[in-house]
Amino acid sequence: MTRLLRIARIALWLAALAMPVACWHQGGAYLSEDEMQGRALFELHCAPCHQGAHPELRKQPPKLEGLFQSKSLPSGAPATDAQVHQTIIEGRGTMPAFDQRLSKEDVDDLVKYLHTLKSSAKRPAQRFSAATLTL
Repeated sequence: MTRLLRIARIALWLAALAMPVACWHQGGAYLSEDEMQGRALFELHCAPCHQGAHPELRKQPPKLEGLFQSKSLPSGAPATDAQVHQTIIEGRGTMPAFDQRLSKEDVDDLVKYLHTLKSSAKRPAQRFSAATLTL
């Protein structure tokens, strides 16, 4: 019984240690549950085009880091939640519409996550230490 209890304690400690890492974002802040859902949606639907070079496309999609740090979107439209919602739902240029793939809540979560993406040029280098990983 004591061996089982010791294993359970170690498993609980490891889970507690992993929790901050799972919620940690490259920008150095913790993500809310909605932002984490938005991140998963971003990785599934946005990252394949917006985070890499696509030789088959004549014009590369814009990178989305720092999207809300500017007054306007790459299209020239104002950098507002409403405009980004509209672009996601209706599509733009070669970007497909996601109105049939994402719910309103999904788009809300995705926009919340996009707000967490800061421009890498303005972001200091992230350093991890043992103190970062403790509760």
